[in-house]
Amino acid sequence: MRLEWRLTHVARAEFGPTAISGGCLRVAHQELCALLAQDRRLQAIDLEIVNPGEQCRITDIFDVFEPRFKPAGPNFPGLLEPLRRAGDGVSAVARGAAVMVLNSLADNYRKTVEMSGEAAALTPYSRTANICIRSRPAPGVSRDSYYRALKELGARAAVYLGRAAERAGADEVEFFTLEDSSARSRALPRVAYIFAIASQQRPTTSDPILYGDNVRQLIPTALHPNEIIDGAVLAPYWNFGSESYTVQNHRTVLELYRRHRRELNFTGVIVMVAAEVEEARTRNAIIASGLARHALRADGVIITKYGGGIPESVAMETYEACQELGVKGTIVIWAHGGDGRIEGSLTVISPHADALVSCGINEERLELPPIARVVAAAPAAQALIAQPDGSLKPAAGALQLRILALAGAADQLGGGRRSSEEY
Repeated sequence: MRLEWRLTHVARAEFGPTAISGGCLRVAHQELCALLAQDRRLQAIDLEIVNPGEQCRITDIFDVFEPRFKPAGPNFPGLLEPLRRAGDGVSAVARGAAVMVLNSLADNYRKTVEMSGEAAALTPYSRTANICIRSRPAPGVSRDSYYRALKELGARAAVYLGRAAERAGADEVEFFTLEDSSARSRALPRVAYIFAIASQQRPTTSDPILYGDNVRQLIPTALHPNEIIDGAVLAPYWNFGSESYTVQNHRTVLELYRRHRRELNFTGVIVMVAAEVEEARTRNAIIASGLARHALRADGVIITKYGGGIPESVAMETYEACQELGVKGTIVIWAHGGDGRIEGSLTVISPHADALVSCGINEERLELPPIARVVAAAPAAQALIAQPDGSLKPAAGALQLRILALAGAADQLGGGRRSSEEY
């Protein structure tokens, strides 16, 4: 399996006939709105553009997508197109652009992006040209149906803008393949990645998480890493610091690829869910560790989780199951505050877990100053942002924001800019 990314670099965006030239992505406002309005679950579709460096705050973010298009397909299989295996072929990528889907319904998990100031340094989306899409559910459409429509809307806009990247031609090309038969490569330590893609503690109903499936009944499954970064995996509706954009640009997968055939042998990915029931968690740990050891023949594993609480139990139990089979492990994990130590802030920790990588404390608070421009699902003057104390304040005013509420800042997939160390 060989995936090729043809990257067209984007530095800014503006409205105009859809094309990319000179680092500028032009977006045909009416054309894109008309395409997205074909979905009868949605109404009142509109677009706004926010560029890097603007004095702007974007809020009510439901999900984020990178614009991509595969001429030979599949594009988001199971969501937009019929099921076919992802991870092979050519993708045109508008690198530096992002599609932001805004959610008009009240929801504690809506995210915010600060495009300037100190908080901007913590989110990758302050450095992307953002095409923000707002919509409302049509009369009679349920929350679940609306959220499914928002996922499709974001993916459809990403493909539409990815076509512009294909027409523009590539500024840079990247290749991804595991194939290598050299003797030196065979002698390197073999490393697999165990990726918890969702947690059953949050309802996954029509969430198109894995090839369009809600993964509610998923048992650990081995995938090629190219499938992860090529649209087979998307963030759940209730995402915890990792949007679909961060899955498309999965830093752990990309870093393992960067070291592949140089420092290690990247053997593959095992996807799993954090199960609610203890028996299921133990079963999944047994299966995932067995796949890592016996199917992927791994000497070591990296484990990441999705969310907190139950997912921490899953990460620790899977870690121990791998150790029992002689497979060394490292867990990427966040802290919840507590006394500031990893051990004092997690719901569960294994006494054997001596190789933890921190992505910071998710409860840490940011102070945001008042700002002139707000892009939100509601008219800017009516937009409100939830505060850590549960109150609602005008989105344009001075605010407190938890790190977890800043889109992309609490990335548990290895892409964040925060960490903590213990001595």
